[in-house]
Amino acid sequence: MNPVLAIIAPLSVGFFVPLLHLFKKKSVGPAVIASALVCSLISLSVALSGWSGVSVTLGGWGPELGISLVVDRLSGIFLILSAIGVPISLACSMESFGFSPWRFYVLFFLNWGAVNGIILTGDLFNMFVFFEIFSVAAYLLVSYPPRSWQAMEASFKYLIFGTVGAMFLLMGIAYTFMATGQLNMAVLSQLIGSVPPVTLSVIGGCLVVGLFVKSGTAPTHFWLPDAHSSAQTPVSALLSGVLVKASVYALIRISSLLFFPVIGEVFSVILFFGTLSLILGHLMAFQQEDIKRLLAYSTVAQIGTILIGVGCGSALGISAAVYHSFNHMTAKMGLFLVAGALAEDRASRDISHMRGLWAHRPLFVAAFALFAVSLAGIPPFSGFMSKWFLLLASTRDGHILPALAIVAGTVVSTAYYLKVLRAFFSPSETPVPHHRPRPVSGRLIALLSVLCVLLALVPLIPEARDILFSVGESALDGEAYRTVVFGE
Repeated sequence: MNPVLAIIAPLSVGFFVPLLHLFKKKSVGPAVIASALVCSLISLSVALSGWSGVSVTLGGWGPELGISLVVDRLSGIFLILSAIGVPISLACSMESFGFSPWRFYVLFFLNWGAVNGIILTGDLFNMFVFFEIFSVAAYLLVSYPPRSWQAMEASFKYLIFGTVGAMFLLMGIAYTFMATGQLNMAVLSQLIGSVPPVTLSVIGGCLVVGLFVKSGTAPTHFWLPDAHSSAQTPVSALLSGVLVKASVYALIRISSLLFFPVIGEVFSVILFFGTLSLILGHLMAFQQEDIKRLLAYSTVAQIGTILIGVGCGSALGISAAVYHSFNHMTAKMGLFLVAGALAEDRASRDISHMRGLWAHRPLFVAAFALFAVSLAGIPPFSGFMSKWFLLLASTRDGHILPALAIVAGTVVSTAYYLKVLRAFFSPSETPVPHHRPRPVSGRLIALLSVLCVLLALVPLIPEARDILFSVGESALDGEAYRTVVFGE
């Protein structure tokens, strides 16, 4: 299937929703549901059909001048991640907002198309363009609906940091073009070795810093806790579960394809700041009394955990990072959905106000416990499996301190999740208000729980394990990527 469909389909829905709202308002909801299913199936089809490598160059030009879209195992696996995570967030939003907020769905589908564009594009400039479409939609989603000054402030802070990140990205891309005359990543992978070391360091620094800001990596993470905690629950789940992974993908693609053969220091930088992000994120999460801010700081830490795998610069490390990205998506989206439902029941996000919820929401609390122990890395759950591979990758390459940080992070995250669970199981000092039924959230949480359990089986199934490990090998195989693009 043509990869361009995975981008055009959600973008087209975003443009047509206002027209549908204008002429046939009652059809917006069913049309959005049907469109989301179609877009998800298209993304899955593109990922699976292009698993062995597919490249399309638009405009009738060659890769050097045209717009290349590339599907390989790395882009395919992240396309699958977006095809699973985005529709779950969309379904949750329909329970929260109903079918009426057509503006929300416009932003949602524009964001989805831009994420797919980041994953599939084969050149740096179009990656930047898709990042900006993605970012503008995300800024507005954080403050939707525009009723809370807290959300508006968080959105503005996100805008400021996002703009700084965009500036670094654009500078890195401009320096790349000045040094090589090319922006296609396959072509750049052939030319980058001839760039002077100082210029290469500047290029790498600008691109990596820009992506650090976009992903919320410490010390550029200050926008993330406010944005992820102030947004509505479906948006929080989308931001933490899917959107930050677009920056992770870009870091893997750029570092492994462009800098892996010529400048290994880029991986050392990623490893250092990944470790810093892990430590700061867990320590800040431990201090939180607001359940959504706790989960937001946990995302900072988990992004750091993923970047440790990327920073190892090995096939095992990248495969483990991809595996942990999936585990984080399922568990963190589930945690946000549960936390949002429980916070709405108690009309408060303060953990101390959530006593007695076990007696009134036993299934939701049980699901929260499942997601929490998985994300903390308690065996035999999926988070433990991916962290085990991250530890193996770190220790094999001699990165002992990052490995110790992962172990310490497991201890600290277990402590702050136990703090939340203790509140849920403690007797309530005040009457628990009547809660409204949440059939959609309940089904979505059940689905995420099943996915969380199934992901733990990946290392135990030889075929699934081989597929996972092949992703890391594919990411580091620049020759295979060039073969796909040039068709040689």
